[in-house]
Amino acid sequence: MQFGTDPVSAIGFMMFLFAIFCACLGESVKKETKKRSEVHEGMERMPSYIQKQYERTSSMKDQRRFYTTDEMRVQKRPIPGVARSLSRTTYPSSRKTMTVKALRGGEFIGNRMRFKVKVLNDTQFTITDVRVFLISYPSAALRLASDDDDEFFPKIEPAGFRSPTFDFLPTQDCVRGEIIAGVSFMDMRGNAQTLTTKPFTIRSVCDLLIPDQIGPEEFAIKLKEHECGEIVVKVQEWTAEEMYEKSLHLIEDANFYEVESSSDEQDGIFHASISGLAKGKYTGKSIGVKILVSGPANQKGASCTIQVTGEDQAMILPAIDDLRERLSAWLCPLCGSPLTLQNVEDLKDGKAVVCPFCNVSIGR
Repeated sequence: MQFGTDPVSAIGFMMFLFAIFCACLGESVKKETKKRSEVHEGMERMPSYIQKQYERTSSMKDQRRFYTTDEMRVQKRPIPGVARSLSRTTYPSSRKTMTVKALRGGEFIGNRMRFKVKVLNDTQFTITDVRVFLISYPSAALRLASDDDDEFFPKIEPAGFRSPTFDFLPTQDCVRGEIIAGVSFMDMRGNAQTLTTKPFTIRSVCDLLIPDQIGPEEFAIKLKEHECGEIVVKVQEWTAEEMYEKSLHLIEDANFYEVESSSDEQDGIFHASISGLAKGKYTGKSIGVKILVSGPANQKGASCTIQVTGEDQAMILPAIDDLRERLSAWLCPLCGSPLTLQNVEDLKDGKAVVCPFCNVSIGR
């Protein structure tokens, strides 16, 4: 299309373009108005608190004009102290420490000492080539009942265990010392590992004695001939009468023959005496004991003196320790049965309890 240089034609063309522009603008305004009307109608159906928040919100046009890329980049600043704190924050592991454990224990059964080792695989993997062996034991007083001083297990599964035992036969009437065992195994990576148990302490005399019957006169003569040692034990939770009953059971439980016993009360003070004699199973050497009990009659609080005499001086101190531990144990003074933990707590609080085995009242 050519308009030439006619001014009228040029003006007409400009008017034509302006009309098209106005038509497009009018259509855009109609669409915007329609859109706002739809949004307004939708907002009217919303709760009032949402309408208030919407009224406070700037239009998208205003937001684009204010929040430019540069402005938003400037706003990205670290919160003071937080970044440094996060860099130093560590989270504890939710997994518990899992290892292979070596436990030990032992007791006298009949005429032998039984030592047990428990290997516990507290890991998630199987361990192999497990060997339990003895490292040290008092060979002067004990000897192995068999020729094997180790036990082998091909593997132990996760959460599994093995408990080998080693039997010892005493060669002396007094056994003192420590037993230590070791454990070797291959871990999940094929590396050799070795563990050592805590020392198991043995101090036993009374378990290796047999009662020796004798008369009071002969017993008095032996007391003068033998070496002697003594210890005083004071108790606050028992009466002197109850300690006398406990001592009578103690003499029998410790494999002593009761030579004589007597009790008396003078001026409100209770006095008692118990004596016994035994001899070693292996050496036949004699060992005697005398327990003296005194204290206010029918009142808590008593003093117990343990006197031990023996042909073998090495037996005296272990025997005193053994008898002291037995006398200090929480046992029923009538039947000698162990009291429960609750019974012990009640006695310490000054309450009376009933023995769960013989139903006798204790503490009154």
